[in-house]
Amino acid sequence: MEQPSGPHQAMAALFTAGRSTGPLLSPNDILRLDAELNRNPFAMVTTSGNEQLDVIGTMLWNDCIELMVSRGHNQDDVLLLGKVRALAFALLRSLRSLHLALKVALICIVNEQREIALNILSVAAMRLESIQPPELELDPDINRTLTTQYNLLRARLCWLQDRVDISEHFFAKIPVPGLSEDAELIFETCFAIGDSALARRQYDVAVRWLQRARDHLEALYLKTQMKYPNYHNWNLVVRHSIAVACTQIKSPESTATYDVEIIYLRQNYPEHPAVVLFDLSMGYNPRNNGLLQALSSLVEKTTLTVTNMPIIFQFARSLGHAGGSDNGMEALRMLLMRPLPTTEWTEKCFISFMLLLSRLQCSHSMRICTLRSVLEALEQRGLPSISTGAAHASVICIWKMAGEALLKNDYWTAHLWLQACSDPKIFQNCAQYIQIAIQKKLLACYLQTGNLDAARQLMDRGLVQSQVDCGRMYLSYKLTLLEGKDGSGHFFLGFPLQPVPHKQMSLLSCAMEAQRQGKPEEVLNCLEQFIKCLTSDDIYHHDFPAAEHHIFAITLLFKELSRGFSQRLGNCIQTVLKSALSYAKKNSMFEGGDQEVSVTQLQWLYFATYKFALKLMNSSGFLWTVPVLEYSKEFALQYREIAYPEMGSKAPRPHLFAVFYLLLLAASLKARRVIDVTEKITLYENVRAYFRQLDDLHGWDDGEEEADKHTNEREDRHHDIAQFFDLEAAIYLANWDDVARICASDDEFPKPKFYAPIMDLTFQFNLPPRLAIQIIRRIVSKLSELQDDPPTTWQRDFRISLPRYLHCLFALAIEPVGDMDIPTMDFFDIDMADAEVAEDVLDRVLEIASEEAGVEQPGYNEQQDLNSDQPDSRLCDEFTYPAAELIKIATVAFNKATDFYRATRDEDCQRWAEKAIRIAQLAPGPQGMELVQTLHARLGSLIGV
Repeated sequence: MEQPSGPHQAMAALFTAGRSTGPLLSPNDILRLDAELNRNPFAMVTTSGNEQLDVIGTMLWNDCIELMVSRGHNQDDVLLLGKVRALAFALLRSLRSLHLALKVALICIVNEQREIALNILSVAAMRLESIQPPELELDPDINRTLTTQYNLLRARLCWLQDRVDISEHFFAKIPVPGLSEDAELIFETCFAIGDSALARRQYDVAVRWLQRARDHLEALYLKTQMKYPNYHNWNLVVRHSIAVACTQIKSPESTATYDVEIIYLRQNYPEHPAVVLFDLSMGYNPRNNGLLQALSSLVEKTTLTVTNMPIIFQFARSLGHAGGSDNGMEALRMLLMRPLPTTEWTEKCFISFMLLLSRLQCSHSMRICTLRSVLEALEQRGLPSISTGAAHASVICIWKMAGEALLKNDYWTAHLWLQACSDPKIFQNCAQYIQIAIQKKLLACYLQTGNLDAARQLMDRGLVQSQVDCGRMYLSYKLTLLEGKDGSGHFFLGFPLQPVPHKQMSLLSCAMEAQRQGKPEEVLNCLEQFIKCLTSDDIYHHDFPAAEHHIFAITLLFKELSRGFSQRLGNCIQTVLKSALSYAKKNSMFEGGDQEVSVTQLQWLYFATYKFALKLMNSSGFLWTVPVLEYSKEFALQYREIAYPEMGSKAPRPHLFAVFYLLLLAASLKARRVIDVTEKITLYENVRAYFRQLDDLHGWDDGEEEADKHTNEREDRHHDIAQFFDLEAAIYLANWDDVARICASDDEFPKPKFYAPIMDLTFQFNLPPRLAIQIIRRIVSKLSELQDDPPTTWQRDFRISLPRYLHCLFALAIEPVGDMDIPTMDFFDIDMADAEVAEDVLDRVLEIASEEAGVEQPGYNEQQDLNSDQPDSRLCDEFTYPAAELIKIATVAFNKATDFYRATRDEDCQRWAEKAIRIAQLAPGPQGMELVQTLHARLGSLIGV
């Protein structure tokens, strides 16, 4: 067999030494071993890795086991074999952790989690360096692959950090012999950076990286013997992107690159819409006809589908910019004359057609004729009335053209435009907008075009003199605001005080106009006048039912709240909600009607009010959250009374659950902020009361309302959070019986993700020691039962905090239960709060620290498979028990053993002292060794050993 080298030599030396009586290793080899271990090779993440290192580590480990049989009587040999086994353990883990680090880093980079990815790659760099020394004899192919993966990830991460220069640096470090083996990963990285650069309009960078992606894609295609899946699709995307980027760079090199790529695309993808449309957009026309004719030819030969329609539609729209509105309008007209894949695409094309028609520089008669021809074609194909939104958008264009005619005093043409959108069935959803008087439209056109002088002249001449014309008053108010004047005088001089039709509608219109102009005070002026109508007997319902008046007011107030909170706004919100609730309770009926509030409107009201509360929670109006939620609850109860009159119904249960959950959060957050103890107690009592209501509604099902899976899962999450806040309130209020009951119940105790904050609460508040021990012991026990693979983030965080929690649990358990103020003959105390728990903590510390150090515990099966799962092994991969914690707990435990000795409890003294010394032996470094020697000496002085 070939003579081994590096780690093989150590293994061979051990194998030979096992059959002799000489030293296992030479002094120089022992020094090298200690140096390796002092560099802490155990702080690396475990994952799948290299078979060679696994074999080396396993052979070293097995040789050590075999030598323990023959050399185990020698203490020095036992210590040396322990060090060698530690090195074997590190060899088993190093390469696996590197593979996992690279995989996790890629996930973080894809998710743009830059800081996390940087931290992971920093660890990966150390792992990569640790496996590359020649004496480890790592397979060159594996080394090259790992180096390539690491440099590609660093290049991609630096790109996310806007450091293209460093990206180039890492890409240049990729080993050249590994290009073919890693072509797919290199291609993906180059394309990701190039595509991102193209989106950022960094075209030079995009071309460089996309060309690299193209080259490695070709290499990958050849390597797989031209069987790489999706090669042609990727080839099209990459080369098309290169061509697009080159069109934005004005240089001879980019022009030459563009020529090469576009010729390739035309030869290999001649009929692909992306290539055809790209050529059209660049003005290339092989048949020497115009862009419009080229598009027409393409449409005739291509079946319009949902897939190609976006490209064709975008090009048709672009003709309106490149070739003028008439070309764009004609292109869209051609599309409308053909069957389109969906009604939505018909509406999109029609709206764009109307927009370009309104911009067309030709006579009104020609435009009206063109519009009628399109409408006739659509009606002949049986197209039903277009949606309200599309109809409104189209009518806006028609109103614009009508306004142009009115500005020229061409009333006949304006009439034709109005008729064009009132006669066809396609516009029947907008017929109500066509009945506005010509004079008001003319004034509106003046205001829209900013011709305020002409509008003022028309208004001052007494347009529509009647004072009860609220439409005129709205236009007058709008004009006043546009002139920068105060509009409040209109509510005292212009608007009639007596009840008139359309008064409320006009007030709402004024509020909306003030809102559009960004004048919040004017909005509130209008709404306050509107509220006076809502709370008086002169309200009219000719426009729409009173409930819808409230809905409009709530909608306006909600938008104002989005801009900021004020005391005046809060008063308006509460007044409107109070009026709406009062009206709903007097006029609610299931069937609805002109003077009735329907169940649908009640649903809208309780949902909208809840949204108010959500916004208030995140604003300076935080204190208004609770009263607004009370209104939401009342609307929901009114809904239940109308929609579910049967006794026992709790509908709408999901909404009521959400209301009480938000009430609980508001009270909890406020309780954490306030300083006054009395107020804090009251708030925490409210938290507990809200939780009882919430708990009663959780998971309740009477068959009246169906809840989907997403809603149920969200409620479960909220209930878990509410359980934690209820426990927090119970702890603060010192309801110890409730706290003990909650801790003893699997249903009431919060979920594992709340264990860490519960621990903090336990240490923060002055809990009775036995109760605190019960809580901590339960949490540690529950976490020990969890075996998630891989461990969750909170489990990893808790594992890191576990030494501190165990230390605190130990301190609570050994705390004397007697009164320390009473004089006693002794200055020590062996009466602990829970001696059993204290000793369990010592055993737990020994178990965890021993597993991490690779030290066998009593009862360990030496023949056990190295790869078998040990308890909590998956959680200790990233964790090392702090030496300081080991030293502290060992010291305290030994002091307690001393107390047992002085109390003549020799057996307890011996057991506690031995555990303290074993814990101290697990503490690395000179402090641990010094402590072990000290404890041995003190134990010898106590019991004479």
